[in-house]
Amino acid sequence: MAPFLLLKLVHVLAAILAVGSNLTYVAWLRTSDPAHVAFAVRGVRRLDRTVANPAYAVLLVTGVLMVWTGAFSFSEHWIQAAIVLYALTALLGIVVFAPAIRRQLAEADADPTSAAYRAAARRSTALGWVTIAVVLTIVFLMVVKPF
Repeated sequence: MAPFLLLKLVHVLAAILAVGSNLTYVAWLRTSDPAHVAFAVRGVRRLDRTVANPAYAVLLVTGVLMVWTGAFSFSEHWIQAAIVLYALTALLGIVVFAPAIRRQLAEADADPTSAAYRAAARRSTALGWVTIAVVLTIVFLMVVKPF
């Protein structure tokens, strides 16, 4: 198998893992049973740390390596846009989403029926949807290569 095709396969599989994991967060965090809320939030954190984030790292590495094979160029606008969005997503995840999930977990542990928990959950959910929108835009750019 040509190195580019192997990189492309790993890249696509990593994208499936990363994006698929992110999409499941909606289901995890929709639980309304107070007995399961903290478990669900911990599940999202664990999935993010052990599946999604490593898959996003693999995406970056394999994406750069595919460009270095000569198949693409960093001067292509769809790659540039995807890199900017990738950096934005990483920054959003580290600076905003991770603290929001920590806050949601703290509130879930304290009282998953409280107004503070509901506010933290709304914030995490909104950030999750923003992240999903940005990630799906990156997928669009990678598949369609519009410019």
